[in-house]
Amino acid sequence: MKEHYDDSLCEQEKLELLAVAVRVIGSILPGNTEIVLHDLRNPEFAILEIVNGHVTGRRKKDSILAGLRKDNAFINALEKSQEQVTVLKDYQTFSREGASLRSSTAIFRGRDTKPFAAVCINVDNNDVRQAVKLLQDIFGIEHGTNLSAKTHSGNEQSRDSIEDLMKEIIHDATVLNSENNCTKTKKAKLLAVQKMQERGLFMMKGGIEKAAEALGVTRYTIYNYIEKLKNNNAL
Repeated sequence: MKEHYDDSLCEQEKLELLAVAVRVIGSILPGNTEIVLHDLRNPEFAILEIVNGHVTGRRKKDSILAGLRKDNAFINALEKSQEQVTVLKDYQTFSREGASLRSSTAIFRGRDTKPFAAVCINVDNNDVRQAVKLLQDIFGIEHGTNLSAKTHSGNEQSRDSIEDLMKEIIHDATVLNSENNCTKTKKAKLLAVQKMQERGLFMMKGGIEKAAEALGVTRYTIYNYIEKLKNNNAL
């Protein structure tokens, strides 16, 4: 019992140190670069510290599900490893609005090999698009719909509940298969589980059960699919 307490305390101290580091690094980052610290022990309110949260539209105490689409870091975070720190460098992610981002992530594990923290950097490189838009403005050229940036009102956008985010992930993972009338095939279900996993659904309490209900299988089948995906034998 004493050893477990010490481990927990050590993790908390590390999180506090990482929070300071995030604030210091964030103080000199350009506005298009977000840095965020996640407490993976508490996924429903995971964000402990964030700088330039406008890049992904997040803030402190947001859940992991409010994060990026198709983020390999989430998949990695679900897996145990003997490495104390796992680093994922310069990979592509997408904001919830679909904007392409460059990301790097460091995942920190405790003595039990379970991840407890992640520091992520996400860069919105739209410099070329912004330069083109500026030239269009200067020369009076009408903007193409594919070049115009999305605008946001001054009012704070309503924030989805965790329940809504989970429903959105499940819907996005299954809608294409439903349209093709192939949700009953094993391959289609594996693909849906893969998409849910990439969005971090299974880090949330009840995620397995909700996925099983949506796909019409048992939660043990979902565990089996996750194991197959882990071993790269699924698709």
